[in-house]
Amino acid sequence: MSSVLSRRSTSPADQRGQTRVKILDATVRLLGEGRAFAELTVGEISGSAGVSRPTFYAYFQDKRALILALGGGFEVDARTAAQPWLRNDTDDLRSTLRGVLDAFVKHRVTVRAVVEAATYDADVAVFWREFHDWFTVNTVHRATSSDPDLRSEDAEALAYSLVWMTERSFTEYLSAPRVSDVALLKALERLWRTVVPVD
Repeated sequence: MSSVLSRRSTSPADQRGQTRVKILDATVRLLGEGRAFAELTVGEISGSAGVSRPTFYAYFQDKRALILALGGGFEVDARTAAQPWLRNDTDDLRSTLRGVLDAFVKHRVTVRAVVEAATYDADVAVFWREFHDWFTVNTVHRATSSDPDLRSEDAEALAYSLVWMTERSFTEYLSAPRVSDVALLKALERLWRTVVPVD
């Protein structure tokens, strides 16, 4: 019975998932060589993934859809790391910042490609802005729950500044770190604590 099961072919759904992952992995591999996303062609990506161009287009409408799919994976990891603190389920801010930085490190080539593509592709720019907006909205909630007297406009401005500052710090750290990750996280925690003090 087990030998029969082991010889069964992968289901169509599994094959589709595996092919999609091969295309995504091939893109990350090529980006990891230092290539700009704009320079990559569908032919190169398909060849690296071991699939045909028609197969690529069966999974992704174009390169924009591809980078948005990669960005979505990064977004899930970053949100997952931040959510407990933003929801006030924990007050361990340092570990939260570490988790978000770990997501940036894990998806470093994707982050670089998204930042690049956002400068010339409107849909990617919208994705990147919405990525920040989610953190900003949730930071406003966290800040106002900590300080109910904080004016909404002030909370919005503080959250907006903190979120974009943190993203730029992490993104720059990936490209050209000037300080250790420990020092960076300590500095960011200090800045965040000016808005959300220890409970």
